Amino acid sequence: MGSEKAVLGAADYILFILMLLVSAGIGLYFKFSGGKQSSTNEFLLAGKNMSILPVAFSIMASYLSAIAVLGVPAEVYMFGIHILYFYVSYPIGVVIASYVCLPVFFKSGGCTAYEVS
Repeated sequence: MGSEKAVLGAADYILFILMLLVSAGIGLYFKFSGGKQSSTNEFLLAGKNMSILPVAFSIMASYLSAIAVLGVPAEVYMFGIHILYFYVSYPIGVVIASYVCLPVFFKSGGCTAYEVS
């Protein structure tokens, strides 16, 4: 293999700094605009009044991370298709968790797993 050195150009640095500034700007806007988040219930659960679409996108983004998108093909390349067992058992685990764990969370009224007693 040749020894190539990856170097960022000026455009890369400009885009990176712009992304950081936009992210910081969004945070500062909501900090100083007097948002409605006054309790942990409002912050973590949005007051329990969100529609299904933002919740579905949030769950999808949580499960489909960049690590999974990059890591699974690398895992299969390096170690073979043994990871298939995980993806076969994953839907079974999700169904079991949905019918066993979620009712406990709803009955407890807590926001996090640490609040379930």
